[in-house]
Amino acid sequence: MDEIIQRFNENSVRYLVIGGQAARLTGVPRFSMDWDVFIPPHDKQNIDLINSVLHDELDMELEPLGPGGANFIQTYQTRFGILQFHLGGPGLPDFNKAEANASIAKTENGICVKKLSDEDLLKSKEAAGRPEDQTDIEFLRLKLKRKNLGS
Repeated sequence: MDEIIQRFNENSVRYLVIGGQAARLTGVPRFSMDWDVFIPPHDKQNIDLINSVLHDELDMELEPLGPGGANFIQTYQTRFGILQFHLGGPGLPDFNKAEANASIAKTENGICVKKLSDEDLLKSKEAAGRPEDQTDIEFLRLKLKRKNLGS
């Protein structure tokens, strides 16, 4: 997935990695097969940019958020793995706020990744309430508690 993230970075795509990969990049010892990417839901220019950057990876074009929440999550199988675009979600702040609070992490190969802040990641995982997120939630709570004690 490094190649896709690198393409995003080189082309100034607005994105934030969320979900299991964001937790992993934060330090949670976990495995996740897919990459969940949060993008601004109504930014047609950014969506067109993603379609252009990934024209050789997507079997159909990414669409903006539609009426009644249509296209809320769009999933693609790429040669690098599963890529899911989220145009919102439980506990996620407005994209602009999330982007302002975002952090940068590095993949194992040194590629910089824009990801949801630890605070926003915790809120989104708590709001989702999925059993498989409980370890991530505990890890993030402890990490943030330690961070707050150190400041």
